[in-house]
Amino acid sequence: MQTKWKNMIFSITVVVLLIAIIQQGNILMNNIRKSTTVFENETISETTTEQKVEKSGKNKKLQQSKTLKEKENSVLNNDFLKIILKKGITMMETAYKMNGDESDGLLSSLFIMSTNINIKDPKTILSSQIPMLDSYESDDVKISKKEQKALHKELTQKPMNDVEVANVNPSRSSTKRLDNKEPLVLIYHTHATESYTSTDEDPIEYVSPWRTLDNSKNMVRIGEEIKKVLEEEYGIKVIHDTTLHDYPNYDVSYSRSLQTVEKILKENPSIKYVFDVHRDGLAESKENRNVSVAVFGKQQSAKVMMVVGKDNFNADKNLNFTKKIEEKMNENYPGITKSLIARKNRKYNQFVSDYATLIEVGSNLNTLKEALEASQPIGHAIGEVILELEQQE
Repeated sequence: MQTKWKNMIFSITVVVLLIAIIQQGNILMNNIRKSTTVFENETISETTTEQKVEKSGKNKKLQQSKTLKEKENSVLNNDFLKIILKKGITMMETAYKMNGDESDGLLSSLFIMSTNINIKDPKTILSSQIPMLDSYESDDVKISKKEQKALHKELTQKPMNDVEVANVNPSRSSTKRLDNKEPLVLIYHTHATESYTSTDEDPIEYVSPWRTLDNSKNMVRIGEEIKKVLEEEYGIKVIHDTTLHDYPNYDVSYSRSLQTVEKILKENPSIKYVFDVHRDGLAESKENRNVSVAVFGKQQSAKVMMVVGKDNFNADKNLNFTKKIEEKMNENYPGITKSLIARKNRKYNQFVSDYATLIEVGSNLNTLKEALEASQPIGHAIGEVILELEQQE
């Protein structure tokens, strides 16, 4: 009898969900039709006005018509999703009318603070309703395995300059350091504006949920701390690129960061190790907060996750390199890492080197202080692995 009731409740739930989906589909289609009608009416109105004003010169009319058509297509391509969302979401439409498309007013700021939704960013609106989108990362770089190999060869064609090895700091597990004359490591950030939870101790001014242009409180700060450990404790020269590749356009972040990496590696052929430093993005919950924190005595640190793209010709080499760093971190700081992730159909620009990896330092649910605590173990693990690898050659 109990099973019968469960089946009945399940069937009713499915029917209700189907009805809701159909209703949402109808609303979307109506919004599309309304938006299209608005475009058509505006185009007709503008064309009629131009015909009244411009009566002479056939060529001039044709040119104006062509310009109008190009403008219409541009609006359709760039703003269609935004317009549909504005028609369907009253709060978004109201905020745009009050503040204008390019400025942030009081109403939109309050809305971001209370909902973690940027009303001018369709991705944050959709991800608030579709949790799977919260972990979505765009990968715009379209490149074949053959092209990857050619670029890899171009970027690694010159040998590294000689490196001197000296005995220092015998208190650490690694008793040697590299004093390389030219840079050996590149640290950069595809998503540099990623940031952490604002606190009274470290207040953060967001430009969108958990993102800031303040380099002292985003991923640039974390990269700088890792660089400091490598240079000061291990004598490893580092180039740290601070370009905000994800601002103002998040969707071309990987294409932009690849251009940066190519330029730096061509100008500095001694660079061998390449690190893209991020933080993870998680939905707000007590469980997600707990899995983002490692505790060492009374000290809290953000957990670290290593990520490798499998859609690269040299993915296995990068995976082996990444495992060495993860193992070294867990050896020195047990429990600080989450399980390494190797993602299919992702490149993360790691084809540029056989020693490239992506490091996620905590998540948006960590504090900046916790992320800074994690940067020390990361720097030590990278430094010791590089020392071992360089001494083997």
